[in-house]
Amino acid sequence: MHEMGIAFELIDSLKRICSDEGVTKLKSVTLSLGEASMVVPRYMLDCWSAATIDTPFAKAKLKIRIVPCKGKCNRCGMLFSVKRNDRVCPHCHAVNDFVPVTGMGIEITQIETER
Repeated sequence: MHEMGIAFELIDSLKRICSDEGVTKLKSVTLSLGEASMVVPRYMLDCWSAATIDTPFAKAKLKIRIVPCKGKCNRCGMLFSVKRNDRVCPHCHAVNDFVPVTGMGIEITQIETER
């Protein structure tokens, strides 16, 4: 389960951010997960809970925002929702012939702190 590794990397990043910004208490963190990032949101939440035990972030809530995967069709150039269209271009009907444009990444997009 690679979500656990991601959770530990997230904790390391948050420690650096909090240290740099002088933050002593983290209330929540919002993670944007690309629809095609291969991260299962439910597993990520479970791994966050397990990874933060006995850390300064034990009470911090992980919020997940899903970023839709959009692809650009290699045949006609149309930008389309990959998941909603089951990887088929709705314009020219090319199957699995696209380049992902959004929805591949994992990113911390918001941190809520308490003073």
